[in-house]
Amino acid sequence: MKSSGVFPYKSDAKGNFFPVISVSIKAGKAKKTFSALVDSGATVSIFRAEVADVLRVKLESGKEIYLGGVGGHIKGYLHRLKIEIAGRKFTCPVVFSREYLVSFNLLGREGFFKKFRIIFEEKNNQLQLH
Repeated sequence: MKSSGVFPYKSDAKGNFFPVISVSIKAGKAKKTFSALVDSGATVSIFRAEVADVLRVKLESGKEIYLGGVGGHIKGYLHRLKIEIAGRKFTCPVVFSREYLVSFNLLGREGFFKKFRIIFEEKNNQLQLH
């Protein structure tokens, strides 16, 4: 049976609400839980370099990649990591970047969106994963 979950949006200091969920990432023997914004506009997941440091992932050991978006272009390193969300475990491409300075880690479409039926319920400020 596949797991699902309802995740209330989290608010920032200005009272804006965002679909931020908990993600457990495993790298080697390290497994930690982080928060990430579910971003349907992002092709790939991108996490801050501090996450790699906590997991003891050597950034530069991944495939060098350049990502472009509204904020310009940044260099990162692509890794394939085991993650767990709402009770489901799967491997997902994750980019770590020292140039990614946004406050939220991002969960992008690749490797994540096809694992769930995702409902952004803006009216109720919640995200559903089925």
